[in-house]
Amino acid sequence: MATRRRKPRGKGRRAVSVALVLLIALLIVVLRLVEEVGQERRPSDRFVVARIIDGDTIELEGGDRLRLLAIDTPERGERFYDEASAMLERLALGKTARIEFAGRRRDGYGRLLGYLFIDSLYINRAVIDSGLGYVYLFKDTDLNSPLIEELLKAQRSAINRDVGLWAVEREPEEVYFAREGSLRLHRPGCSSVEKLVPGRYQEFSTREDGLVTGLSPCRNCKP
Repeated sequence: MATRRRKPRGKGRRAVSVALVLLIALLIVVLRLVEEVGQERRPSDRFVVARIIDGDTIELEGGDRLRLLAIDTPERGERFYDEASAMLERLALGKTARIEFAGRRRDGYGRLLGYLFIDSLYINRAVIDSGLGYVYLFKDTDLNSPLIEELLKAQRSAINRDVGLWAVEREPEEVYFAREGSLRLHRPGCSSVEKLVPGRYQEFSTREDGLVTGLSPCRNCKP
């Protein structure tokens, strides 16, 4: 009669012990990371502005970066890049700030997204009012937010005063387009409006007519 061979108990016990040690080590690492990162700060928390990256991005003490929400300033090498960066430095560098968040707190690059306040000064609005940036909205933007209304009002004021970017002469088009549901304004030759469906787009006789409604200039055709 054949007899069953017993499996060595030692190997099974060693495997369980190794797995248990690895699990404990993993838990220790996770707990340390949570302790270091901490909880996401609330809108009422205070931050100190440590560095200016450009006209719409800053670095906070601790290393977090904040992208000022709903505005867009010139990129490096473009006209008014230096002026926008210098203005943000003058208003915010080294100062204690408050951030109002809206929807997503971070973008795909890990940056915080929000409206920046130094005391009672609404920094996003100040940049737009000076003509050193455009209002730049997205589909998930709360268009009924009082903070967005302030930005649009500031942009209309900057347009009427011909300050900053609004004083730059541009080659005019006979018409400008915006696709239905889009928040971007395009020149007629832009690839984004090659196949417009009748009744599903808007026309504007000037770029200002489109931008004053809250549309933002397309980053490709740059109307």
